[in-house]
Amino acid sequence: MDFEAMKTFVTAVDLQSFTKASQKLNLSQPTVSFHIKSLENYFNSTLIDRSPKRFKITQTGELVYQRAKQILGVIDKAQNEVYEFQNQMRGNIHIGASYTVGEYILPSILKGFDDLYPDVDLHVRIANSERINRAIQLHELDVGLVEGQVKQQGLASTPFSEDEMIVIVPPDHPLREESSQSFQHIQNQTWISREIGSGTRAMLDLMMDSYNISPKKLITIGSNHGVVQAVKEGLGLSFISRTVVENTGAEELILDLPYVKSMTRYFSIVTPENKEEQSKNVQVFIDQMADLYALKLS
Repeated sequence: MDFEAMKTFVTAVDLQSFTKASQKLNLSQPTVSFHIKSLENYFNSTLIDRSPKRFKITQTGELVYQRAKQILGVIDKAQNEVYEFQNQMRGNIHIGASYTVGEYILPSILKGFDDLYPDVDLHVRIANSERINRAIQLHELDVGLVEGQVKQQGLASTPFSEDEMIVIVPPDHPLREESSQSFQHIQNQTWISREIGSGTRAMLDLMMDSYNISPKKLITIGSNHGVVQAVKEGLGLSFISRTVVENTGAEELILDLPYVKSMTRYFSIVTPENKEEQSKNVQVFIDQMADLYALKLS
């Protein structure tokens, strides 16, 4: 298998262009075409349906693309491991974090690690929990810190902290004027939510299902800060992490609804299930997390 051809194919698909792939990889365009053609010959299948006006990956191309990403991720990890072994706590760690963890919890963890191991380069990707878990499956990331349950195959997770979910309401919302509140008052309301795939959205859906709440409208915003700001502006209610509210100075938006019981979720460390795939740097990072949060790791 020609790994250079595989890398060229993945880059071309990512950029949706042979020209951009040649520029990024510093290859001539004929070389890019040759690499992809040789890969198509190897699999005896057309991987990219291309014409002067379009670039579209085929179904078999999609299969090869997903596996190629995994293979290249494993190779990159092996190179990092060899480098780390030869240079002792140098190299890289690729860390993924869900938005709540990445924006409000991870920075202090990184500071503690960087103080101890300044020669290790830290690369952080922040996305919703589902995307982080998927990236770990594909070996694009070494370790993830996410919220909510981890159900994807091939992953191991360890809870490291608990987080409370709370209702926040605009300052001048009529709900604040009700002397005797009931479920009826939160029916047919506009709710502000994170996107599907985020741990916060999963908790909102669970809360609404548990209490049979029917929203008038659901507005989706792809960031925690955006959700809080939307509530401040009076756009609607939300069900969000206390960690987010306290770190954005929005405690005045909290409204204690006696008929909605407190709900909690966990923040978890996520790694590939096969512990042998962890580099020394990742093991040290996880060990530091274990010391910080008094975790017992198997």
